[in-house]
Amino acid sequence: MEYIQTVLLQVDATRLDRASEPGGLLSELDDHRAHLKQQPGFRDLRITRSINPEGNVLIVIETRWGDDTSLVRYETNEPNVAAIVNRHKDIIVSGSLQVLDMEALRTESSWVPAEAEQHAKERVIWPILIPAGVLAFTLLVVYGLSRVYLEIRGDSAVALAAGIAIGVLVIAFFVASNRNLKGWHIASIVMLCAVVLFGATIWAVSEEDPSEAEEPTAEEPGGEPTGAPDGGGGAVVVTMDDNVFEIDGEENPTLTAVAGEETTFELTNAGNAIHNMSIIDTDFISDPGQVKAGGAAAITFTLDAGMYGYQCDFHSSQMKGELTVE
Repeated sequence: MEYIQTVLLQVDATRLDRASEPGGLLSELDDHRAHLKQQPGFRDLRITRSINPEGNVLIVIETRWGDDTSLVRYETNEPNVAAIVNRHKDIIVSGSLQVLDMEALRTESSWVPAEAEQHAKERVIWPILIPAGVLAFTLLVVYGLSRVYLEIRGDSAVALAAGIAIGVLVIAFFVASNRNLKGWHIASIVMLCAVVLFGATIWAVSEEDPSEAEEPTAEEPGGEPTGAPDGGGGAVVVTMDDNVFEIDGEENPTLTAVAGEETTFELTNAGNAIHNMSIIDTDFISDPGQVKAGGAAAITFTLDAGMYGYQCDFHSSQMKGELTVE
């Protein structure tokens, strides 16, 4: 179904040149075509004229619309064809102007190829592409932010989360306060977010601790098998699992050390998550500070006599215990 606004008018043949010159009626109608293409429901603009060599020339201007709501919205707001025609009353034969709103009756077989292509795009292509694009962007956000947060510790992660929240609010305010937002505005916002997130993800993935670049061998420090009573030089072997410290099957045991003497705990990550070990209220932390799955690290310290605590900074509510120094 199609809805058509038909504007009929007559122009004296002697004044037809004025209608065709730059700034004239026909020229202005051609320029109006660009505005029509931006209107919802618009399909086509057709301008025809009679070929009388003299007398009055009949000009017919048709705008075609996909629904009556779009047509009514167009003809009740300016600029529109009727308003343009009224600006050129000096060349129009008095009493010849007519504006008709009509409904076209036709079968689907009368659609021209361009209309069929547009219909297929609206009914098939966009309903597939839009959800696929949203899903891809969502996966990029989830994966990218997870990688970035794994590489950031302490207050920096909080600051990043606050910055992202503020950015989301700013973008939402911009979109909500601009009702005439164009498609390229939205595309630019999405593209900017995707580029920033993609760059941050590449940085996070490539940011690997040099001490974890190679797996330890049996001849290298940290290459002792898990569960060995010693780790070379009297070091204590501690296994980090998800989410518990273990020594000989005992979970989160009370560890001991000698006051004033250097002590080393050798750490092996047998879980899937990132772990570490730090001694609470001191500056001693495992090296490296983030031990990935299958990785190894060590913590070496010298403390005065007293009671201390140890924990995994990433799972401090579960992976924690006491350290006695005598």
